[in-house]
Amino acid sequence: MTMPDVLPIASGGPFLPEEDVEPLLEDFAQILRSGQLTQGEFLERFETDFAAVVGVTHAVGMNSGTAPLEVGLRFAALDGGEVIVPTNTFAASVSAVCLAGGTPVLADIDALTLGSGRSQIEELIGPRTRAVMAVHVGGFIDPAFDELVALCREAGLMLLEDAAHAHGARIESGGAGSLGDAAGFSFYATKVLTCGEGGMLTTNNAELAAFARSWRSHGQAADSRDIVRVGHNYRLPEMSAALGWRQLQRLEEFVDGREQLAQHYQQRLTHVDGARLVIAPPGQRHPYYKLPLVLPPMATRSAIGQRLKQEFGISTGSIYWPPCHMQPAFKQMCVGRHFPVADEILDRTLALPMHGALTHDEVDRVCDALLEILRGG
Repeated sequence: MTMPDVLPIASGGPFLPEEDVEPLLEDFAQILRSGQLTQGEFLERFETDFAAVVGVTHAVGMNSGTAPLEVGLRFAALDGGEVIVPTNTFAASVSAVCLAGGTPVLADIDALTLGSGRSQIEELIGPRTRAVMAVHVGGFIDPAFDELVALCREAGLMLLEDAAHAHGARIESGGAGSLGDAAGFSFYATKVLTCGEGGMLTTNNAELAAFARSWRSHGQAADSRDIVRVGHNYRLPEMSAALGWRQLQRLEEFVDGREQLAQHYQQRLTHVDGARLVIAPPGQRHPYYKLPLVLPPMATRSAIGQRLKQEFGISTGSIYWPPCHMQPAFKQMCVGRHFPVADEILDRTLALPMHGALTHDEVDRVCDALLEILRGG
């Protein structure tokens, strides 16, 4: 079939409101004239305001979303100890454990949430377990997340949130980034809130925050130029911080828009036999960085995604396929283990187009195309 002569629909992308361009250029000019291109006023402003939005006492800007995960785990002094991580996550979550000197133990997922909750984590806790990394996949916080918090407290384990997708996400007990001992956010180009590249560690632990500030600057002491530990250059440039701060002022607006798009999808796709959207329950705040559609049995993400692209000009994504236990770098960690839910569910889970510039007319185009394909068109 020949693709219709219409504009393509992207699966995701950055959203930079036109009215923010001039103020941002003024910020950049101020930075350039100041000569303070890193660790300056805008970083401090961004960190202070981000901590307030998340609901924690400390936020430490870094140059990627991986860096805060690594640094948080380094603070835990893993020394080869095990960290339980969902298999349904980007490779950076697992890599951070390895970089911090830990041993990743991958967990299968829950079929409804697509993440790993208490039941998947508890069975993997052993004498060498030091920490649990909870991943808010697509920005969705498991409604039963408090059960995982309780489990980690009972077992004396560090709970680290991978909140790379979860800017503005919230459940009754608090916002993403405030629920565990620490969290890592990503500001990669396509994220709900972007700096182009960048990340943020959030925590209520003053000692951990001080460690992170030192580590991001080669291990430098807070009150001198002495190097007090081996560290790295994980600093967030001042221009990136300025962009992040401007984006932060619109975070609630961005999340509102994405929730409205998700509701539109839900209205259109509710009655598709055998398919379901992963939608937050009422009262929960969800930024929908990704909107997963679990396809009917026998359908596959690749086949449906290919038809959407070729016949309708609609790009889609995955949540994540292949999962980490299938990735060449991590396969050896999983010899003899099985991940039946992830294997069955993720190969038929499609990430629908979702980004700040997406229109409701485009949502209708996506739904019309999906319905035509799924109903045998």
